[in-house]
Amino acid sequence: MTGTHLSKTDLAARRRLEESLLRARRSRRTESPAPAADRQAGPTELRFRASVAQEGMWHSLRGGPGSTPALIAGGLRLTGPLDTAALEEAWNDVVARHDNLRSVLRMEDGCLTQVIAPSVRLTVPVVELAPGGLGHFTHQEVDQSFDLAVGPLARLRLLRVAPDEHIAFLIMHHIIGDGRSVEVMVRDLGACYLARTTKTEPALPPLPLRYGDFAAAHRSLVEGPRGAEVNAYWVARLQGAAPVELPTDLTPPAEPTPYGALRELAVPPEVFERLTQLARRARTTIYTLGLAAFQVTLARASGQRDICVRAPISYRDGTEVQDLVADFSNDVVVRTDLSANPTFDELIAKVGAETNRDFMYHDVPAHLLEPHLGDPGLLDRLFHVQFTAENEFNVAAALGALRVERVIPPMPYVSRPLSLRLRHDENSARSLAIYSTDVFSENRVVQLVEDFHAVLTEMTLHGDRHVLG
Repeated sequence: MTGTHLSKTDLAARRRLEESLLRARRSRRTESPAPAADRQAGPTELRFRASVAQEGMWHSLRGGPGSTPALIAGGLRLTGPLDTAALEEAWNDVVARHDNLRSVLRMEDGCLTQVIAPSVRLTVPVVELAPGGLGHFTHQEVDQSFDLAVGPLARLRLLRVAPDEHIAFLIMHHIIGDGRSVEVMVRDLGACYLARTTKTEPALPPLPLRYGDFAAAHRSLVEGPRGAEVNAYWVARLQGAAPVELPTDLTPPAEPTPYGALRELAVPPEVFERLTQLARRARTTIYTLGLAAFQVTLARASGQRDICVRAPISYRDGTEVQDLVADFSNDVVVRTDLSANPTFDELIAKVGAETNRDFMYHDVPAHLLEPHLGDPGLLDRLFHVQFTAENEFNVAAALGALRVERVIPPMPYVSRPLSLRLRHDENSARSLAIYSTDVFSENRVVQLVEDFHAVLTEMTLHGDRHVLG
């Protein structure tokens, strides 16, 4: 595929532009009255125009009955003596720290507007949880809709499993947060809980900017010359692209449902050890290796040679936004042509170069890119299969006398037929397949993940072997 290559110099220039826009926004906040985008509505509320990404999600939520809720959930298992009152105070400290947790979104004067309350007081209900009842509870929480115009748009529930065992269950609407936001909230909740129980100040630095600053800076970037450059790149990159034919084994129902399931399989330890060695030797990443292996798996299963996969990516390019609770997520299509039947070593180099270039053009959200492609619904069709590799989010092992363990709530709905996550730390990895139960049986998904692991094995042992035989 063709496309203008963005050099490291060009990328650095783009990041300098973003940072200069953010600095300009901060200086206006401190040196002059609040601009129109950040106007005060009396003494109680702060308003700013929602980000371009929030506008896209707002319109996508008009999908009607049966559409998949745009929610993100996380949890912590807390074992030991828990001060429930201190936990509630800590949650309110986190809410006070992050604007988006005090936000609602409303249409005002024809614009989607984010409205931030100066203070909000939230309770943390304690719910008795029956053994094995996390799945049922998660389903209930997901079905309890968020009113974007009223809020709150995040909830914390404390599930009591036993007198000395609880699960802190966190759920929020995707329009105010992303996966990284969950990590930030968990970290901040722990720091604030320790501070409350020890009567000290939480060890958290002040946030360098507000989400409204980023929203205005990103809009300036997207609506300027950079936006036109990104659109032109993807028009060329996706010319003639077609969705992957997934190896499903069930006949979809006449009325599709949003229901799905998760199946997790550990990557064999010896395979992951060789994978990390290969990443170092090839000067690449686990993500690149996993993506290349997944594309080979799909090509072998489908018989296709032009493989497109949805790749989540983040706008968190600068350090100043790393600790904000907000949605910085976007998606791009990674496309690989396997028709020349490269060797694994050749494919790794190809995928690494092409995805690096693709990721440099991630500034424009899909709903603004779509009209330029000349094929309505193309991105939705290309996005029906997803791959990501991510580092395990390691929580603190203890909070005072509490032992802490991460919990992944079993979400009952899926946004696409198939997503594969390769989750890893320095020592181990596991593949998480999230799939639609309309079109995949559990056995078929297990076989697909095992095929993926077999390709990883082949890749790490036989770099000179052609990927399609």
